[in-house]
Amino acid sequence: MQKIIAGLKGLGRTKLIALGAVGVLLLVAIGVIAIRGGSAPMSLLYGELDLNEASEMVEDLTKAHIPSTSSDDGRSIYVPKDKVASARLLLAKDKLPSGGVVGYELFDKSGTLTSTQFEQGIDQTRAMEGELERSIRLLHGVRNVRVHLVLPHRDLFATQTNPSQASVVLDVGRSGAASEEAIQAILNLVAAAVPGLQSHNISIVDTRGDVLAKPGDPDSLAGQETSLEKQRHAEEQRLAQAVEEMLIPTLGSGHVRAKAAVTMNTDEIHETEESYDPNQQVLRSQQTSTEKSVNTETTPNTSVGNNLPNANASQNNKSGSTDDKTDETNNYEVGKRTRVVNQTRPRVSRISLAVMVDGKFIKDKDGKEVWKALDDAEIKRLTTLAQTAVGYEKARGDEVNVVSMPFRSDGGTDFPREETSFFTKDMLVYIAKWVIPIILFVVAALIILRSMGKGGKEGEGGAGVISELAAEGAAIVSHALHGRAADEEVSVGNVEGKMRKETLDRVSKHVEENHDECIMIIKGWLSEPAGPQKNNSANK
Repeated sequence: MQKIIAGLKGLGRTKLIALGAVGVLLLVAIGVIAIRGGSAPMSLLYGELDLNEASEMVEDLTKAHIPSTSSDDGRSIYVPKDKVASARLLLAKDKLPSGGVVGYELFDKSGTLTSTQFEQGIDQTRAMEGELERSIRLLHGVRNVRVHLVLPHRDLFATQTNPSQASVVLDVGRSGAASEEAIQAILNLVAAAVPGLQSHNISIVDTRGDVLAKPGDPDSLAGQETSLEKQRHAEEQRLAQAVEEMLIPTLGSGHVRAKAAVTMNTDEIHETEESYDPNQQVLRSQQTSTEKSVNTETTPNTSVGNNLPNANASQNNKSGSTDDKTDETNNYEVGKRTRVVNQTRPRVSRISLAVMVDGKFIKDKDGKEVWKALDDAEIKRLTTLAQTAVGYEKARGDEVNVVSMPFRSDGGTDFPREETSFFTKDMLVYIAKWVIPIILFVVAALIILRSMGKGGKEGEGGAGVISELAAEGAAIVSHALHGRAADEEVSVGNVEGKMRKETLDRVSKHVEENHDECIMIIKGWLSEPAGPQKNNSANK
């Protein structure tokens, strides 16, 4: 101990002041670490909150003496990890968080005797809007939503009732845009929850200003265009899915992609066609009439003899005439075919299909796997399968192309990460918590060791002691940086205090490996002159 004091006195005033400053900084750092380490870790209580609700929740937690912190934007609240469950139960008692909306609980404390019909109508609208907002928030990808309803009403002296209408504002956050299935689900949900509301009277927009569902009459021109676009998109998806399902068993999942483009023909056709076949004659009706007439009157002959006296006395000849007449009428039915075509629904007029398939890996001469595209024969077989799956018609102008290209291992879904700076927030906290105190400790230890080396006797013994102490300091730094606990300490006979077991093991190993050096150190100790300093050192 006296040796250490003497070494400190030999440092001088400047070095002692520097050493004291280092010690003070070390104590301050240890105190900060103790304070920060003693606080319980904070966990997320609720996130993406409305600012008004967040302030109410912080106020309730403060009254309940539960420590809490909020994020930079104030929309997330953190509490100690062991207080999360109790904090949520406490806030649930006050019906928080409610998403900033009210539902049918609005009628729990409403005064029905004093409220007017107008107030009751407004409360009904608010309650329905709040319940719809809560239901839509349950859908995957929806972060926030606002619903505005116009319930059916009839003006004074009016004969017709105005239809119900609804407007929905979606906030999908970082997910980009809502899918077609999600939009259709919201349309059906809102239309089924409001009396007299039709799906074509619902408007859906997102927070970026994009129109997801446009209101309008489905029989109007705009409604027909929307319906046609949906039919075309559904047909394209059906064809692409059919091709992928056909090729996946052979190529494997994630090794084939298909995309279809369909051209729809919306021309309305009204056609009437009549054709006659003269070879197909059928007797339809037959009518026959017969007429016969007989004439018995005498027809005198005019001649020279008839003009003589008594010329007719010798003539006793009588003559007449008979006429027969037959009429026959036949009516035939000629073969007739009438064809009427009325086509008003859209139909597929052309299909264009693009199929991208992965190749295969083969080993080259060096044994490395190299990607190789599929050969022409395999591409031709895959093209035939794709044509069959989509109903390929050459006369219609359909086109199917199959191309073999390399696929990324991640499916093209991962993007290269941006390189971040080494000095992040977490890294700076780690440096302030562990690295700086350790550096200060090592600097102080080196200063003390240097002073002890100067004050003591120079030689191999002093160098050995300094090297052992330096190794001990390095071990402490290594343990602190890796967050490991201190090694076990043991007692040594005739030595005050305890020593680290790891240090003793290293000294023993050093003695076993360097016998000559250790013998020289012991000889140096034995050759020192006897005196108070020697006795103190021996006692130490």
